Amino acid sequence: MKYIKNELLKLPKADVHIHLHLGGSQEKLLEKYPNSHINFPKKYDGLEGMINFIHGHLNKIMLTKSDVINFMEIAIKSSIDDNITLLEASVDIGLCRFFDNSIDALIAEVERIKEKYKSKIDFRPDIGVNKDLPLDKVFLYSRACIDSGVFNGLDIYGKEANQNLTLFKELFKTAKQNNIKTKAHIGEFSDHKSIEKAIEILEPDEIQHGINAVTSNKTMDMIFERNIRLNMCPQSNISLGAVKNITEHPIRKLFDKGINITVNTDDLILFNATVTDELYTLLKHEIFTLDEINIIRKNAFL
Repeated sequence: MKYIKNELLKLPKADVHIHLHLGGSQEKLLEKYPNSHINFPKKYDGLEGMINFIHGHLNKIMLTKSDVINFMEIAIKSSIDDNITLLEASVDIGLCRFFDNSIDALIAEVERIKEKYKSKIDFRPDIGVNKDLPLDKVFLYSRACIDSGVFNGLDIYGKEANQNLTLFKELFKTAKQNNIKTKAHIGEFSDHKSIEKAIEILEPDEIQHGINAVTSNKTMDMIFERNIRLNMCPQSNISLGAVKNITEHPIRKLFDKGINITVNTDDLILFNATVTDELYTLLKHEIFTLDEINIIRKNAFL
């Protein structure tokens, strides 16, 4: 099996669900910040536990603009190490607080990173929007990102349940009008009805997670019929307690339904599983055959 994992590592892969400043490996972070002494847990107490860990540990390291740049470049280098040739990573627009509250300065840095690594990786940044950010900033910053021509996608995230998604309908419409791919985090900690509502209101091209679609044939049919891709992150789901273990993960059922799925890292620094690791785990536990793993790998390039 070690040979198979090495072969998976050699294959070109895409990571299309990853938050850039949290996308570096733990090893690379500790190399860059050897005095940080962070002990990463294998499991977090849900989203709240993950957020508390970020605030209590990572945010005590990421204090300046230079630190943010370090975190983002560590993610790019970690992706290259895993033979990721296509990287669709969200850049949180709230990070402009480290750039003297200048969204233009943040955009310029993202553009610089794209240029620096273009010979090694096809980096296509997403506009990362936390739904908790004040709406005036969401629209101001997102519009600047769209107009810049630097970004290829839009990804909204944050709390999933009981959120007023109609507030973001116009943003998604604007993105589509500008040929920006749209993604929405939904259905990891919210039910299948929230997925249906997100599809009806936002009409996203892709859904980040969406694992609870498996509880409703209607929801799965809706995803399949609209050809919405589910960008899944099994280890993230397990570490956050959304799924008990890999054998109980709904990814197989969603695949068998004919839904286009991909496997990704989410936050490599937190969950410590590369795309190669994720694919290998699914193969090792006989959830998918090698041929099926190859289908999933290729799905991310579509």
